[in-house]
Amino acid sequence: MLPQLNSKALRQACGREDLIKKAAAQIIKDFAEFGFEVTFSGNTEGFYTEVFTQMRGYISEIMTAHYSSFLNFLYRIDVTETQVAVYQKEMGDVSYEDALTELIIHREMKKVMIREYFKAQNQPPNEDLNELSE
Repeated sequence: MLPQLNSKALRQACGREDLIKKAAAQIIKDFAEFGFEVTFSGNTEGFYTEVFTQMRGYISEIMTAHYSSFLNFLYRIDVTETQVAVYQKEMGDVSYEDALTELIIHREMKKVMIREYFKAQNQPPNEDLNELSE
């Protein structure tokens, strides 16, 4: 069974340092493909604020200066404009850029959670490892 990817599961994942660090690495990688340098200090408690501010600036830049690149960016992140509109509506009185930034953070965390799930599914039980090493 696939991992839960709802709001509750995302909040729980955001409490795990290993997943936060992997999500930060994914964000850094995806933004770098478009020439944007996002950095992360490694302080998992300040992760959201640290990366949100940087990401939002780059999102505003690419939206206004290079709309075709922006659409490619959304495709790369695996986010649609419809999803952003839904997020914006759910979040209330926030800008499109804020809703998109939040959605990207959540999407990147989901990518990490799915990757971790499948990685765990492919790992043999510890008993099998002991048998192989003897």
